[in-house]
Amino acid sequence: MRLLWLCNIAPGAVKEKLYGGASIGGLWIDHVLSDLMEEDLELRILCPGKPGQGRLNDQVDYATFQEPCAYRYEKELEAWFRREIRDFQPDVLHIWGSEYGHTLAMVNAAKQEGRLESVAVSIQGLCSVYTRHYLEGLPRQVQRGATLRDLLRRDTLLRQQEKFRLRGELEIAALRQVPHVIGRTSWDRACTQAIAPQAQYHFCNETLREPFYQGAWDYSACRKHRVFASSCVYPIKGFHYLLEAMGEVVKTYPDATIGVPGRSFLAKTAGEKLRANRYEVYLAELARKYHLEDRIDFLGSLSAEQMKAEYLKANVFVLPSTVENSPNSLGEAMLLGVPCVSADVGGVTDLMTPGTEGRVYPGNAPYLMAYHIRELFAMEETAGILGRTAREHAGRTHDPKINKETLLQIYRQLS
Repeated sequence: MRLLWLCNIAPGAVKEKLYGGASIGGLWIDHVLSDLMEEDLELRILCPGKPGQGRLNDQVDYATFQEPCAYRYEKELEAWFRREIRDFQPDVLHIWGSEYGHTLAMVNAAKQEGRLESVAVSIQGLCSVYTRHYLEGLPRQVQRGATLRDLLRRDTLLRQQEKFRLRGELEIAALRQVPHVIGRTSWDRACTQAIAPQAQYHFCNETLREPFYQGAWDYSACRKHRVFASSCVYPIKGFHYLLEAMGEVVKTYPDATIGVPGRSFLAKTAGEKLRANRYEVYLAELARKYHLEDRIDFLGSLSAEQMKAEYLKANVFVLPSTVENSPNSLGEAMLLGVPCVSADVGGVTDLMTPGTEGRVYPGNAPYLMAYHIRELFAMEETAGILGRTAREHAGRTHDPKINKETLLQIYRQLS
């Protein structure tokens, strides 16, 4: 079988070839790729990156393309993809992610080459839907405000939301043409059915990064009253809601702390203040309001192994997002058996059963997030019962062997 993959990010092995050195982050798609190498197939990977092409092994080669921005259609890509299809002659063309300009370019190229029936688009996020939730929970003055950095870069919060909207338009144009989509939650099934009723929906769960399949949370080894969140970078991740919730938590647990990857938004020097965006300024305002400045540990860029260590160190993992499909961070926490609290957004309840496997609250109710964090803190070691039950569920959802066979079955149907 000959597979042509269009990825929105270069797999780790491709990055190593292009840029040299080992890839420290680790991607879920790397795990999928390594599993597929056990099969009798040829794979060509197309992905954004500096110009280059090469071979990873006897089964896999790659080529990269330049895409200045994801929300603008690049006509040149369409012609390049047509040549790739003609030269490689794939049995199946698998596009990972619907929310990029290159997705529409590949769909158009496949249509022009008479190969549309062999195209499947995997749903990751859906920008056309995410746009509605982008500024959720932010006061109007924050939504419409801007720092000097935002103005110079033309990157205000409203402009960020507009970029999502433009990506959503490209996404809808692509999905309304494709005959097959691959999803994994009731949320993405409902959304794609509304956007692209002509497309056949194929269910396939996601395989996660390899390190998270080993190790287990232990209350005796965790840092008590420590909350871990996976991101504070942009509003959809809901860190503003988490700060509001932690303002309540510290009234009961004054030693409570937060760990989060990324750089600090608590600007101290003049240079840091000049580089801050409006969302970072708002987070800093909330941190000061709730006296959390000294309770947040900013962990920088973390490898998969370092992320795993932070999950295991936490007393509770919290997903405060305003929208998600099937959040990999929640899946990783569940695989490790970390007690979890999550907003009831997107496909979360497909991953985690409320009550028996973790705590779920309405996404716009940070006071209930606070209640459940305090509840799991108070449970102490018995919170591990939830974690172990969640771990069993995640083991089924993210089973690499089952997910590989499901994906191969989809490929066989399309070829």
